[in-house]
Order: sequence, then structure tokens, then C-alpha cells
Amino acid sequence: MSGPHQSPPPGPLASLARTADFWARALAIYAGYKACQAQALALRALGWDEARLKGEHWARQHAKAAEQMYSLCVGLRGFYLKTGQFLGARGDFVPEQICRKLSLLHDQVPPMPAEQARAVIERELGAPLEAVFEWIELEEPLGSASISQVHKAKLRCERRRRDRPFLRPVWDLLRGGYTPDIAPGSPPVDMQLACEQGPKDGIVAVKVQYPDALPTMALDLGNIRLAAAFLSKTEIKFDLVSAVDELAAQIRLEFDFRREARIMDAVARQFQKLNHRIKVPRSVPGMVTDRLLVMNFLEGVPITRLERHTQNLSEATKRLAAKRILSRVSEAYGRMLLLDGLFQADGHPGNILVMKGGKIGLIDYGQSKRLPDSYRAAFARLVLELGHGDERRIAAALGSLGIVTEREEPPLQAKLAYGMFDTRGKSDPFDPDSPIKKMGIQKFPPDMFFVLRVVQLLRGLASGMKVSEFSCAKQWAPYAKEASRQLRDVPLPASLSAHVYALQ
Repeated sequence: MSGPHQSPPPGPLASLARTADFWARALAIYAGYKACQAQALALRALGWDEARLKGEHWARQHAKAAEQMYSLCVGLRGFYLKTGQFLGARGDFVPEQICRKLSLLHDQVPPMPAEQARAVIERELGAPLEAVFEWIELEEPLGSASISQVHKAKLRCERRRRDRPFLRPVWDLLRGGYTPDIAPGSPPVDMQLACEQGPKDGIVAVKVQYPDALPTMALDLGNIRLAAAFLSKTEIKFDLVSAVDELAAQIRLEFDFRREARIMDAVARQFQKLNHRIKVPRSVPGMVTDRLLVMNFLEGVPITRLERHTQNLSEATKRLAAKRILSRVSEAYGRMLLLDGLFQADGHPGNILVMKGGKIGLIDYGQSKRLPDSYRAAFARLVLELGHGDERRIAAALGSLGIVTEREEPPLQAKLAYGMFDTRGKSDPFDPDSPIKKMGIQKFPPDMFFVLRVVQLLRGLASGMKVSEFSCAKQWAPYAKEASRQLRDVPLPASLSAHVYALQ
């Protein structure tokens, strides 16, 4: 995907240097862990027990690796930053030292300089900032990530005399001789439409894309694909390559902000009747381009910073608040996945806001996906079977999704299903007792990777918020029943094995 003002791909020397930098850092981290494994064997021989190994030996290695991983993500940004954000939300299996450090990437990524942000925004708007906004907070973005950053601003919507046409304020400045660097083919902003249909108070969030993000991300994905192939053969019996390929396809769509605006508005309509507990921003008409998205501003606290805002509450109140918030986040994703199929797929806590009264705000729809009806029907069936608990039926429902394991073993397959698709299970691919380690997965349908990611997000939140005994599958059961009713005539995925039908 390229446009008239999309940065060209990095030159051969720059690409080679970036690739070499990544592999040098990544291999240093990997080598550190392999060396630590060898040292652990020697320390066991000297009488160290597992508790001492974990508390002293492994803790030092995790702390060292955390700094190395954070440095890699912030130094190289691009797709590596997205990977770090994902790992930082996985407190259920990522070591606490690494999780704590990488969680900083959810909302504390160094932004691009204010002047560069101004130039990019003006280029997309085709107008000076002062003509479009009364003010915009360029120095301190609301958030910055791998592809874009977001600024709070207020639209300039002065009242005009009724007997004269609505003139865009841009011309007031243009008469003074100032001409911004306007992008070729970029339409001027429609201030009249924005002021008529935008937020009444004029307060908006302005999302702007980094000028060199796409070519950098494409290069990074190639390196990550090689790393995934290596880990799939040596450490994890799971098809990580297909996961990276599916993610690559989705990420390329993330650079089209017009698409993001359409999806965000569609999801907002889904939750229109639930605005008292789940809120989704809407785009501001007339102020969306391929690389700029102006939307309603949601006032709230990122869920990553919630703890510091609840320090004065009693422990009992904190527990109740955490359960309510997690339940509402889970409800939002359950409704998106099962009732409509269109869902926000960029699962990390930086995209979740806690608003006044415990309302949840879901932001950032660049990485979104529509689950095909056949997979939605099969997933609904699995959710219901997870609630019933029959291992044989759970294994069959897992197969109905097109997930192929190395052997048929219902107890292990059921454990695998809980680990992947319910927060009651565990999903540590490095645990020797993990069903992935014991049984392996030969095939995993690409359409289900982001569903898996949603469940891992919820499990990570439950772990981080210390909410025990929480089951997303149990909460999603009513939505699964409704989806099954709506989709009863929809055939399940074509990759079904014959044994799946034997239980029907």
C-alpha cells in the first residue's frame, strides 16, 4: 500500500543495518537464556532448590532480559514495539520483571517531535493548525505507539453571521501569506461539516501516522517471521509462522485511517444502546484522510494507570471495582466476537480506558477484523461446550474450528481449549506441562489468531488486576447461544474432520 506522500522503503544499507541490529539484540537475549538454563543445571547439582533458583538465579536473568527487550522495542520501534506491547500484557506467563518493564510500552512510548507532528498534520489537513484548531497539545500526546500518535485538541468552530456563507477559517490565515505544506491530492478539511456533526464541545482526539511507519513495519515483519520459524522448531510446538503472516496482513490494513474510521463508527453503532457502560469514539465527519483521523475525545484513565488512581480505596472496594471493570471489558469483546463478528483486534491494555462511573472506553480500531460467520458459529459452539465441561465434546468443538493437534486425546485437547479460549485455563507455551508442549498443534486457522489474542488479553488483565475465578467463556455463554440461533443454518468451517459430526 503506497500513496503520493508515503515514505519510500528504506535503502539497502539502512535495511541491512536495521536487520543486523535486530538479530544482534534478539540473539543476545536468546543466548542469555540458554546460558542461564545451563547454569541452572550446575546450580541444581550444587544443591540449589527450585525456589532459590527462581528467586535468585532466574530473577536476575529476567531483569536483565527485561532491559534488553525494552531497549530493543524503543530503539527500533516498528513491529518490535507491537510485539513488546503484547508481551507486556501477558502477566499470566511472561516473567513479572519482563511484564512490568514492557507494560510501559502501552502508553509511555517516546513520541515524534512536536514540529514533525505539526508538519504531518498540516500536510494531511491541507491547512495550518491554527485554522482548524483553537488549540492542540503537540508537546504531550495522549499516547504514542508503533504506527501513530494521538493529540488532544479543540476544533475552531466560531459562529458565522447567518447571512454569509460558512467560510473556512483557513482563508483568514492564507490572506496573511502563510501556505502550509499541503499534500498533493489531499482534500481541504470540511470545517462546516466537522462543526455541525462533530462533538458539541469541540474537544477531539487527533490521530496522526508516522511518515515512515509502513516500510519499516514491512521490513520488521520479515525478521519476526524468521524468528517465529526458529522458535516453532526449537522451543514451541505451535505454528507461529502462520500467526505472523495473519498479523502482517492485518497490520497493512492498519495504515488506512479511512478504513479505521468506518470500522470504529460501525462498532460505535453496535454499542449505542450500551453507552452507559461501554463507549466507543466516533470519527468527526470531514476530518479523516488516509493518514489522519480526528475523532471524539473520550475522557478516561488508561487501564494501565488505574492502580495509581485507586490507592486511597479499601482493598474490598478495589476488588469490586476490578471485577466490574474486567466484566465490562469482557462483555464488550464477547458481544463484538459473537453477536456481530466485527471486533477490535489490537489486544493490549493501552487501548482500554476506564471512564467515570466504571464505564469502559475502547479505542484504536486500526487493527480490526471481521470473523467469518462459519468461524463465529464454530466458536459459539466451543464457548458453550467449555461451559458444559465434557472433554470429548470440547475436543470435537475445537476440531470444528479447524484446529488440528498431533494426536486425538480429549483430556489434553480440552485443556488446550481452556488455555486458548477461556480465562480459566492457562496458556504458558514454555511450561513443560503445557498441552502445546505435550501434544503440539499442526494447524491453526488464521481467522482465529486474533480471537486467541483477545482471550490472552483478558487473561492478562485478570492476572494483573488480581481477579481470580473469572471465566470469559461463562460470561459469553448468552452471546454464544444467540449466535448459534442466528447462525444455525451456516455451515461450519470446511476443514471439519469426520469425527466432529459424530457427536451431533
